[in-house]
Amino acid sequence: MGAALLDLDEPWKVIARSRDYLLSPQVPYEQIGDVPNVVFPCAALYDRPTGRLTVYYGGADTVVCLAHAYLPELIEFVRARS
Repeated sequence: MGAALLDLDEPWKVIARSRDYLLSPQVPYEQIGDVPNVVFPCAALYDRPTGRLTVYYGGADTVVCLAHAYLPELIEFVRARS
């Protein structure tokens, strides 16, 4: 899974895009299962007061997982590696 920053007025224009993965299969429950070595994002929730982004994702087609990031750090990551 990667990330991209899009223009608010013209969302087809990409401002920046991460070169590195934000999320990839790293641990056994993401690597071993019905579909091995796969993670796929399903939903994301943003908590404005804390700036925390929570991503729900599936791993190996057998588990549902959570990953957390802080939006300012995520934006910095995407811009620095675009």
